[in-house]
Amino acid sequence: MRVLLTGARGIPALAAVRQLQRAGNEVLVCDTFPTHATRHSREVERSFQVPAPRFEEEAFIQRLLSLIEEHRVDALVPTGEEILYVARHGERLRERCLVVADSFEQLVALHDKGVFNQRVAARGLPAPGTWQLEGPGHLEMLLREHPRLIVKPAFTRFGQKTRVIQAGASLAGLDFQRTLLAQQFIEGTELCTSSLFWEGALLAHVCYQPRYRFPGGPGYYYEPLGHAGTREWVLRFFEGTRFTGSLGFDFIETASGELFALECNPRMTSGFLLFPEDGRLGRAMFGQGIAEPDLDTPAMLGLVMLTTALPRIRSWRELREWWRAFGVARDALWRREDLKPFWYQLAAFPHLFQLARRHGLAMGEATTHYTEWNG
Repeated sequence: MRVLLTGARGIPALAAVRQLQRAGNEVLVCDTFPTHATRHSREVERSFQVPAPRFEEEAFIQRLLSLIEEHRVDALVPTGEEILYVARHGERLRERCLVVADSFEQLVALHDKGVFNQRVAARGLPAPGTWQLEGPGHLEMLLREHPRLIVKPAFTRFGQKTRVIQAGASLAGLDFQRTLLAQQFIEGTELCTSSLFWEGALLAHVCYQPRYRFPGGPGYYYEPLGHAGTREWVLRFFEGTRFTGSLGFDFIETASGELFALECNPRMTSGFLLFPEDGRLGRAMFGQGIAEPDLDTPAMLGLVMLTTALPRIRSWRELREWWRAFGVARDALWRREDLKPFWYQLAAFPHLFQLARRHGLAMGEATTHYTEWNG
């Protein structure tokens, strides 16, 4: 089967390429960036640049349609947040090939952190108190009742624009022109999951901890956990549905073992790096069997561990922990048989830097500027 992946610059996309290729598929990729690590993988047949769906939605869809027809694509697999745009035009795309994405309505409801919170509560699952803010006065009133709150936009990703605010703190910098949510602060351990469904059947699932991460942002060291509770939670949340696709959840587990789901990422997430590269996950993407994670081996972005985590170490104990963690993990990019993605992992940075500078964005914001969905 010939498969076209979108959002190719993301690390989960590279993992998907390797899984799909080992499952016997020919893989083409596309992205809004002109170059990226995945483009240089020997397991990619062709790589293409596509218009930015956030700003040129119809041009983006037309480009996908032309690629599907010209290269006889059998299946389209979105990997990043561009999945919302793909899903909105799912009918048109499905006339040409299989599209591995659920409905637009379902994906938006999962992406919207307020609606997601309501769905969690409706399922009878623990949900942190969440309020849509009407303005600064509303937030100040809530802070009198709750001394610490998480404030974030209804649509966001990678912790962008998310703040922990305590009673009496300045509210400067909060953009009340956007839909902002205040959420109860839950003490506990952060857990993340990645799951893959096909018509309501859970075919792959892993729980992990982002042991090392960017301050207030995504992780780059993924430690797998055999956590039955998260699997049961995910099954209960999707019980009775026919959901198809990949997604991740962020949880807080309290000291008593209660799981609070904070948000959902309706796209491929970093847990895909924790599966053996034997093709089983690639087959599961099309409903052809079950894939089990490797719970013994963490995954990491080794270069980031060296350049970001190591300089932050402030004690011998932290250095020993870092060294042990670095020594047991598998690099997400390095493969002896496919070296170029490792050596080209910074290939996207010149374009990323120019984009951030041109639009006055933080680097993290620039990574999703072309593809993010904000309602």
